[in-house]
Amino acid sequence: MSEQTTAAPQQTNSEDPNQALVNLQTQTWSRVSPLAIVYFFARTLFFLVNNVLLYSLPALAISFSTIKENILLFAAGAAGFLLLILISSVIKYWFYFYKFSAGRVEIKQGVFQKSHLDLPFKKIQNVKIVQPFYYRFNQYSFIELDTAGSAQQEAKIVALPLKLAESFKDLILQIKQVEQSQAQESSILESGEQQQQTVEQEILLNERSLKDLVIHGISNNRVWIFLGFLAPFYGSIGENLSSFLEAIGLDLASYLDYQSQSLGLFILHVLSLVMLIMLVIVSFSVIGSIFVFYGYKLSRQGDRYIRRSGLMTKHEVSMRLSRVQIAVQQQDWLDVIIKRVNLRFEQNSSLPSAAGQAGNINNASKLIVPSVTPQESITLIQDTFPVKDFSDITYLPISKRFLIRFSIMPMMPILLILCTMGFALEFSLLGWSMLGLFTVLLGAMGLLRWKRWGYYFGDDNHVYIRKGFIGVNYYVFPIGKMQQIKVKQSIFMRRHKLADISYVLACGGYRVPLIPVDSAQSQADNALLFVEKLKPNWM
Repeated sequence: MSEQTTAAPQQTNSEDPNQALVNLQTQTWSRVSPLAIVYFFARTLFFLVNNVLLYSLPALAISFSTIKENILLFAAGAAGFLLLILISSVIKYWFYFYKFSAGRVEIKQGVFQKSHLDLPFKKIQNVKIVQPFYYRFNQYSFIELDTAGSAQQEAKIVALPLKLAESFKDLILQIKQVEQSQAQESSILESGEQQQQTVEQEILLNERSLKDLVIHGISNNRVWIFLGFLAPFYGSIGENLSSFLEAIGLDLASYLDYQSQSLGLFILHVLSLVMLIMLVIVSFSVIGSIFVFYGYKLSRQGDRYIRRSGLMTKHEVSMRLSRVQIAVQQQDWLDVIIKRVNLRFEQNSSLPSAAGQAGNINNASKLIVPSVTPQESITLIQDTFPVKDFSDITYLPISKRFLIRFSIMPMMPILLILCTMGFALEFSLLGWSMLGLFTVLLGAMGLLRWKRWGYYFGDDNHVYIRKGFIGVNYYVFPIGKMQQIKVKQSIFMRRHKLADISYVLACGGYRVPLIPVDSAQSQADNALLFVEKLKPNWM
């Protein structure tokens, strides 16, 4: 194999895609940049931390004292392990080759288990450009390619010049536009109109400022996951923190000593300490939001949404409008106060995430717009689906039997246990008052959840679902995206002429519980008739 570097293709903004293919193709295998070694090293290290180290934290915490006593031996072992990862990364780089030829991309890789991937350009549905921080100094990136319905990334070229990656992405987008134009060519010729192939310009739809990212970090706190990972080390952290506070002259024990100070001063000290801890937690969440969403821009180019964001690692995620299954507008309790919502578009849930986690914001199956106003959210949704404003819809309520099914029945065993404990332990008046308050709160929570539930089967062939607790979440999707519809009725529901209706989309299932059975059956019949008659393309 010869080792050559592929030259960046010429820009193809006004060029015929067939000519662009000729410019891009080469008959020689090329080796990626040596920066691929850093990529392989970082990916292997991340995999080990995410899948091995996190599960080993309890064992490490138990043997922490032993590690401290043999710190040099432990450090030597860790250094040797990192050296093995580095050698493995160099070997992976040495046996990694790619080639663009005759309208297809080919990748050869592997040492003992060799693989040869041959992927035609026309089968590529999406090109995702990712630029980790260690690639940004030399303007390099890696690209991920996927096909429709793939459960894994079909191809990944790990160290390409950024201009080459962007040119390749533009070429794939041009091919998709030509395919759509050819599919509509017959109807255009029949109408006598002239067809002109042009590359559509990107239109900026939304961008998030630093202020918006701070708001998102405050209102969508995810630092609890990080705190959970640190749980095995809480003992050691507490000891070191106590020593640090004593070193700076702060005695935490006397600061919170109830016996040596008045009740008011003690409450003030506790509140100030809680506020300090919350400030630290919120600060971590804000920093995380800025790292992930910095420089957020959502654009539209033709029939594609393109989202770019990231402080250290820049991500570019694109999604075809025709593949969007549902739009979800979510609102947490703090979002209600600051009047913000989080918007999410979802497509095929079988597509992988960037980090292998379904909830990752760089998941190829989800496109997130953080902390927008409700008006900005509905404008973006209406750019995707021809839907009504959520505030202009009169939602139908679900049955009040929801309170029995989802609130009273699950909580009844807990209340019985607490009442039994109350009689056995001879609760005082204060104890029974607290139990009564707890019961009232449970009832209020169930009532609030029931009030949030609502549904509307729109005459615009869209389904609208509303639910939530304190904040309100809205779900809207076209009937044509439906793959299955289920009407379920239990024995108890049959007596009250109620049923659950469930919609199965490519991105998952969505259910509306306890609605009149006539309404559920009518909606199911109308939806099936619509799909059978028009046979819309759900992808």
